[in-house]
Amino acid sequence: MKHKKLNSEGMTLPEVVLAFLMLTAFTGITVMVTAYTSRFFQPLNEEAKEEYIKSEKELSDKLNDNARINKSFDSIIEIFSEPGINKSFITNLKCTSLPSIEWNIPSIDAEAIPRSYKICVKPTSLAESNYYELANAQGKPGIYILYSKPENGVSVNSTPIRRIFCRPKPFCKL
Repeated sequence: MKHKKLNSEGMTLPEVVLAFLMLTAFTGITVMVTAYTSRFFQPLNEEAKEEYIKSEKELSDKLNDNARINKSFDSIIEIFSEPGINKSFITNLKCTSLPSIEWNIPSIDAEAIPRSYKICVKPTSLAESNYYELANAQGKPGIYILYSKPENGVSVNSTPIRRIFCRPKPFCKL
């Protein structure tokens, strides 16, 4: 038997047409299956789509709100834990969403606390002694709770944040 060498110079025209039709059919079926399954992962109507987009935005804003509140809490605690601040000043503070104005804290921006939150400070049952007792090592520092509360209630998109701090700072032991 003689070995014949075949010239293979590519696909014939019927093979090209068949390959193109198979590619088109595969792509069409893939697009149809993707379109069908994607319907299960999105809202059914325009109103639900808008609500879905709004909730996505709110969820991303929750992290931003928490970061802003925690940064503000750092500044507030730094100021309130100083011995020069009178304890009656702290105990008489009302809840506010504008601590820079209503509590007269200049280190906090007016936009530091999101409008949907109010922040409050309350003493605990571990009350602070007067300064004379503290200076003579007879008294104890006070423990306070600084917290934020959502004005529209607690939900997935707005959660309360709490911090406990001791004051006056020089008399607090670690």
